[in-house]
Amino acid sequence: MTRRGARGRYFIVQPTPTSIYLQGPGASSLGDRPFLDLLDFSEEETKTTRLWRCTAPGPQDGDEELDASKEVGGVLPTKREDMYESLVILLFDNDSIMISREGKTTPRNYYLASLSDSSRAEVQVTHFKHPQPDLLGITKELVKYKRDDGVELTANLYLPANYDGSPRPTLFWAYPREFKDAKAAGQVKGSKHRFVSAHWASPIHWAAKGWTVMDDFSLPIVGEGDAQPNDTFIEQVVSGATAAVKYVTDRGVTDPDKCCVGGHSYGSFMTAHLLSHTSLFAAGIGRSGAFNRTLTPMSFQSEDRSIWEAQDIYITMSPLMHVKKYSEQDRVGKMLLIHGENDENSGTFPMQSERYFSALKAFGIESRLCLLPLERHSYRAKESILHMAYEQEEWLKCFDP
Repeated sequence: MTRRGARGRYFIVQPTPTSIYLQGPGASSLGDRPFLDLLDFSEEETKTTRLWRCTAPGPQDGDEELDASKEVGGVLPTKREDMYESLVILLFDNDSIMISREGKTTPRNYYLASLSDSSRAEVQVTHFKHPQPDLLGITKELVKYKRDDGVELTANLYLPANYDGSPRPTLFWAYPREFKDAKAAGQVKGSKHRFVSAHWASPIHWAAKGWTVMDDFSLPIVGEGDAQPNDTFIEQVVSGATAAVKYVTDRGVTDPDKCCVGGHSYGSFMTAHLLSHTSLFAAGIGRSGAFNRTLTPMSFQSEDRSIWEAQDIYITMSPLMHVKKYSEQDRVGKMLLIHGENDENSGTFPMQSERYFSALKAFGIESRLCLLPLERHSYRAKESILHMAYEQEEWLKCFDP
């Protein structure tokens, strides 16, 4: 743990010359459970003491971790909404902490607590009300499923308020990530107990429109041993998306004829590949993406080989090179491209979307390009964000339930 000093620089917090604090998101089989530890290295063997940890959710059959958590979390909550807690800051007395606490329907608020005196009552610092009432009633699940090679996958599944159990149009939103082993790729991510809210880039708003939403559905790209993840990028991204669509279709919450997919940056790159190599999706939204890897010849994302070392990889991983195949799919999904006109990211200059759009039109693929004036890689102006929302709404309006 670090703290900002008087001159603006950060330094490691040391309660004694031979100890430091450690904090982390606390990944577990129950989802994230943030923690604060004290690491003492005064003796030959270091000792770690847990000072605080996010309370575990209520008991669940088969959760071996719950019993151990009683040592730090007290009695497990069973009669109240399961909450997600996070450490915000350790105050200068090195005893008082500020934490945030939220639930699926309870907005995040902030509290002061003591590490050493458990009898001292917490002090609630804020009393924020629900900032987005239109999302009230939307349910959130952290779901688990497997792709065909056995790699464990997760996603945040959102269902509309008063959901009646019928198949709904579904929006899949993701961002692929690379891993060197399947076990790491299958880790549980996030927490199902976090407050259901949506920032400007989030797809959760569609749940308020009656859609099913699969947000942050896992698309791990694994390269074990000497293999590089990108050597089989397309096969793995297709396998992950196929598993996600199958999961929600088998559950009966998705109309397989009304599946749409989208993402920002590398998620946009992913979207183009899924539309090119599968017939799973009726429409795609790609924001600020890259579609021609020969324009980033020195490296991209987690690929550290240059184009001169892996020319075939750069060509194969360029959606631009697969536009003809895209046009020949059994179901040709339409593609919306949105890009900031002043995108400063060297891998996603606006030219990437402009050239890809030209290729899509040349092959007769229904597509649209929207350039946002003065915007960079992430959008900031209110006008830009509202127009982005308008373009997305119009693009998917035909699938509304």
